[in-house]
Amino acid sequence: MDNKSEKEKLRKWAKEARRSIDLKKTSKQIQDKIKKLDIYKSSSNVMSYLSSPIEISLDVLFMGSRKKWFLPLVAQTYYGMVIKAVPYTHGRTKLFKGKFDILEPEIINDDYYDQVNKKINLDVIFVPGLCFDKKGNRLGFGKGFYDQFLKLNPKSYKIGCCPKRCLVESLPIDEWDIKMDLIITE
Repeated sequence: MDNKSEKEKLRKWAKEARRSIDLKKTSKQIQDKIKKLDIYKSSSNVMSYLSSPIEISLDVLFMGSRKKWFLPLVAQTYYGMVIKAVPYTHGRTKLFKGKFDILEPEIINDDYYDQVNKKINLDVIFVPGLCFDKKGNRLGFGKGFYDQFLKLNPKSYKIGCCPKRCLVESLPIDEWDIKMDLIITE
């Protein structure tokens, strides 16, 4: 079986597996572990995501935090779909349903970073994924936006969060796949 077929099979499996997991409880356990990480405690600029119903939620981390937060916005550009890092303040930044029915932040006055023309140092990037392996590889939803974005942020500490059930021994990987520095499970 080729990588593409194997990845599609694993995506289907991971989506199904997540339906039987208490994601609210799992998310809280993962958030508690994150709060204890030295790399997280010492970080200033942190990028996360707003979760879909089948993803680990990190929303609690945004509240009362002194960190500068950024959320992804998937945007069409002349060279394809890309992720832009948009500043986010919990309770103040307006959100809208984006292209994939995921909440995204509104850009105000060109306040965003595409990491090509306009850059910011992101200390930590929390990366969504359907499953991860014990070597730090990630299986996303198959669009490639995150791998492109992560490639533009080689110095950022990349953290994947997933339920233990979705942490596998090994994933099929391609040359463009970017590894995580750390995977956190409950």
